[in-house]
Amino acid sequence: GTISTGGIRGVAPDAKIIAIKVLDSSGSGPESDIIAGIDWCVGNSSFYNISVITMSLGTASLYTSYCDSSFSSIAASVNNAIAKNITVFAASGNGGSVTGIASPACIKNTTAIGATTKTDTVASYSDRNALTDLFAPGDSINSTYYNGGYTTISGTSMAAPHAAGAAALLYQYKKEDKN
Repeated sequence: GTISTGGIRGVAPDAKIIAIKVLDSSGSGPESDIIAGIDWCVGNSSFYNISVITMSLGTASLYTSYCDSSFSSIAASVNNAIAKNITVFAASGNGGSVTGIASPACIKNTTAIGATTKTDTVASYSDRNALTDLFAPGDSINSTYYNGGYTTISGTSMAAPHAAGAAALLYQYKKEDKN
């Protein structure tokens, strides 16, 4: 609902979306499911023209430096995506920390996304530190809702798809520019 079009015009309205569910209904799941989701996208990137992955998930623990050694298998999957020219975005977290961000946003080759408000300031709830790569709109975002209809929601999980949608537009432009 934030990236493409589902009744509300998204950032990249012509983008095609492939949804990979890696967490259960309570927002929990094993690291292996996250890896399997990234790996599926990498393995099917040519067939489905996958150029961007966005992950609106994260750990309760926050990291002040790159966390690749703590999440080496996820980092390897992210690195494989990058090698296939797939940009990987991840929400930084919503705890309001100014010193730490969640995993997988803390993985070196992941683009960590924090949230801004409607007044273009960093949202108070947005986790951020020197690892945060970009900030995008995340406050009071209108989007489609999982059980139908629309809702207004805030968080870095709204900011990450904004950045991913912008990246999808850049990929589209470059493909058209270079034939």
